[in-house]
Amino acid sequence: MPAPAAACSLLLLLLLVAPVAAGDFVIHGVRWSAWANSGHLTEGLVIPAQTFSAFTFDLSVGLQTLSVIMDISSELVWMQCGPGLRRKPTFLPGLRPSFAPIAPCPSSVRNNSGSFGQIHYAGRTCHPGDHGCAARCGYVEHIYGAGNASGYLATETFGLGNRVFIGVVFGCSGNVTLRDGLDGVSGFVGFSRGPLSFVSQRQISRFSYFFVLPDDPDNGKAFVSLSWAVADHPKAKGSHTPLLVARPNQDPHLYYVNLIGLQVDGQLLTDIPAGTFDVRANGSGGVFLSTTLPFTYLEEAAYKVLRRELMSRIRLQGLAPLNATSGHSLCFLTQHFSKLKVPKLALVFDGAHATMELKAQNYFLPVPDGQTTCLSILPSTTGGSVLGSLLQTGRKMTYDTMATAAAG
Repeated sequence: MPAPAAACSLLLLLLLVAPVAAGDFVIHGVRWSAWANSGHLTEGLVIPAQTFSAFTFDLSVGLQTLSVIMDISSELVWMQCGPGLRRKPTFLPGLRPSFAPIAPCPSSVRNNSGSFGQIHYAGRTCHPGDHGCAARCGYVEHIYGAGNASGYLATETFGLGNRVFIGVVFGCSGNVTLRDGLDGVSGFVGFSRGPLSFVSQRQISRFSYFFVLPDDPDNGKAFVSLSWAVADHPKAKGSHTPLLVARPNQDPHLYYVNLIGLQVDGQLLTDIPAGTFDVRANGSGGVFLSTTLPFTYLEEAAYKVLRRELMSRIRLQGLAPLNATSGHSLCFLTQHFSKLKVPKLALVFDGAHATMELKAQNYFLPVPDGQTTCLSILPSTTGGSVLGSLLQTGRKMTYDTMATAAAG
C-alpha cells in the first residue's frame, strides 16, 4: 500500500496495566453499558439482548451531569435535548446563559479555539417560541454501531472532573437514535479526527483509554485520559504503528491503521492474499478502529482463512464447531470450549514490533444463553475492516493526534 504524504501516530500500547503520563487529565469511572442486538452470529442462533456494551462516562453539560458514550468514530458531541423525550435523562437547554444556539448558519464555526472548518448542515429550523424563533444550524451524523443523530448546533460549557471547557460546539437533538438497552445514556462524545470533534475543538494532543472486559471484576482500572502536552511518542513504551491519512473517498474523520497480517499461535497466516487490507482505488477497503462497534469485521478473504485455521486447531483438540459448514460465525458448546487451549490470535501492523497479541476473551464471546461461545470476529459486508471494542479491551490505547511522520 503506498505510503500517505503524512500521517499521525497511533500508539498501540500493549500493557495490561499502563501508567498515565504526567500532565494527563484522567476520567475515572468508565463503565460498560449494555445494549441489545438482534443480529445473528450463525444461522438459527440469535444473540440475545444485552450482549454488547458501550463505554460510558459522566460529562457535565451546563448545570447537569449526564452519562455519555465515548465514540472515536463520530465527530460531534451529541446530547438529547428538551423535556418530554422518551429517553431519560435529557439535556435541558437554556437553563443558564452559557447555552446558545448557533444562528444564522455560518460557513464555519469559531470559538476560542479557532476555526473548525465547514458545516455540512441539513437545513434551518424555526419553531415559534423556541429561542426567539431564530434560524439554527442543522447537522446530521451517522454514528457507527449505534444509529444516527440529527439536530441543531449550539454552544455550552462542558466539564470533566475539575476542568471546564467554555463554548464547546455540540449537537442538540430530539431524536438521537440509540440501541435498546442504553437506558440512562444521554448522548455521544465524538473523539474522531473531524474538525468539530471534542478532540479537535479542545486541541487535545493525546488521548488514551483502557477498558476491561465486562465480566472482569477489576473494573476500577478502566479510564479515559486526555493530555494537552506536546506528544513525545518515540519515548512511549509499547508498540507503535502509524495512523494513516484517509485516502480519496474514505471518511477523513476515522482512525485508519495499516494492518498487514494475522498470526495464530505465532504463525503468520500466509494464505491471506497480499493486499487484502489495502485501500482500493474507489476508497473501499482499509482498516479503522471503533469504540461503538463491539465486534470486529474483517475482509472476507482474511476472515475465511482465519476461521479455517482456528477451526482446524480446535478440532485437533477433539472439539467440533456447531456450525462447521457455515461460511460465517464459528461457535462451540461453552462447557467443552472452556476446557480448550484456545489458539492465540495476534494482529500484525506496520511498524517496529507492532504485533498486538490478544487474549481469548478479545475474540471469543460467551453467549448469554450460557451454552454457546462464538468467535466475535465476522466477515465484513462493506468492503473494509473494522477493529471493534472487544478486540481493544485489556490494553491501553493511546492516540497521538499531533505527531506527524515523514512519508515513506
